[in-house]
Amino acid sequence: MNASDPAFLCLSPAAFRQRHAGVPLRYGLIGSPFGALLLALTPQGVCRAEFLEEGEAPQARWEVWRARWSWSVWAPLSADECAALEARFLARDLPVVVEGTPFRGLIWRALRQTEAGQTLSYGMLAERLGRPQLARAVGQALGANPVAWLIPCHRVLDARGSLRGFRWGLARKRAMLELEEKSACA
Repeated sequence: MNASDPAFLCLSPAAFRQRHAGVPLRYGLIGSPFGALLLALTPQGVCRAEFLEEGEAPQARWEVWRARWSWSVWAPLSADECAALEARFLARDLPVVVEGTPFRGLIWRALRQTEAGQTLSYGMLAERLGRPQLARAVGQALGANPVAWLIPCHRVLDARGSLRGFRWGLARKRAMLELEEKSACA
C-alpha cells in the first residue's frame, strides 16, 4: 500500500475496477456518534462510508453504489460484522481502499497523517503538499472524500479558521472536531 500509511490505498477508477471486478463488495449500516453510517468494503478495506440524513432510508444509497460498481458482486454484512465495524470506527483502525486521482490520493493521504484534534486550512494543506496555489483543488478533493471520518476532511477549516464546506453538514463537522478535542485532552 503506502509505507507512510499502510492502511490507505488510492486507486484510479480503472485500477479499482480491475482489482475488484467479480469480487464481493460488502455493505452495511452502523451507528456512530455522528449518525447512521453506510459502509462498503472491499476485501482490503473500506471503499465507501457515507452518513445518512435524519430519517433517510439506506436502500437508495446502496442502489447508487450498486449502479456505480455494477461489475462487482454485492453482499450484505452480517449484524455481527456491522457491530465489529462500529466498535472500530472511532478508533480509525479500519484500512481504506478508495478510488481517486493520484492528486486526490496525495491530499487524502496527507490529511490522514494529521493528528486527531489538529486543524488546518485548505491553503495550509496545499502548502504541505508543495502546491500552495492549489487550495481550491484541495477543497474539491475534500468534497469528493469517499469515506467520512476515515479520511478526516472535517479537520480542514477556511483561511479564517471557520467551519466551512462539509459534505455531511457543519453540525456533524463541529461534533467530530469536538470529539477529537475531548479525546486529545483526555
